[in-house]
Amino acid sequence: MSENSNPLINIPELPDSIDNAVKNLTDEPTRGIGKTLADVWYLVFGGISHAADKRRMKYAHALECYHQELSRSVEEIPEEKRIEPSLQITAQALENSKYCIESDELRSMFVKLISNSMNSDYETLVHPSFAEIIKQMSPDDARMLSVLPVNSNIPIVDYVSKHVMNHTYNTKLCNVYLSKLPGFDVFRESAAISSLSRLGLLYLEKESYITNETVYNRYKENDYFKKLSSEVISKEISHTADINKYLGQITPLGKNFVLTCVR
Repeated sequence: MSENSNPLINIPELPDSIDNAVKNLTDEPTRGIGKTLADVWYLVFGGISHAADKRRMKYAHALECYHQELSRSVEEIPEEKRIEPSLQITAQALENSKYCIESDELRSMFVKLISNSMNSDYETLVHPSFAEIIKQMSPDDARMLSVLPVNSNIPIVDYVSKHVMNHTYNTKLCNVYLSKLPGFDVFRESAAISSLSRLGLLYLEKESYITNETVYNRYKENDYFKKLSSEVISKEISHTADINKYLGQITPLGKNFVLTCVR
């Protein structure tokens, strides 16, 4: 047994790389705000072990990064603004984060959530649901949310095949926001916007659109629309490719989430 092992909870023997990481977890991430965070950290992560050595090493590295990033973030809080961490928020955040810490984007969100929950400036913004929201997000969702404008309308479209006479249409791809994120195509963008809407962070207003319609021009200038136009015309002579314009807005909950966990 390592010196941190507790026979009452029967922590198994671990390799040195993991054992050292577990030992480090018993150090308080910050001084002056009590033992709560360090104690909850150990309760959540203290007994973790993995069968595969390679997987252990990868997880241990991510766990050590998490510990260091959280320590730095908490230490940056001005002394006069530090408050005792909420057990409801901190325990949920640490528990949910253990499934996500190998993603830089999601780990960063958990770091911000936990450290900001100890900052009096964010006391009215932090919500207990935020930990569960991050747990349900993908790295793509996190990247998309980081580039969405928080205080202005967001141009979003559905790509459709429209009948030229009666204007009925079939939706080919919905909820697209052209983000210019590296490596993103319209399908990843559509999935991320749909997910953020499902999580209650983004509201989609299908009955309205941005009056400056030039913001939608680029949606007809990309490769996807050009390919769709060719396919629609070749298959359905009475149809043409088009876009249905509407807008999105970050919800009030979403704004608090962005301020607390993203920026």
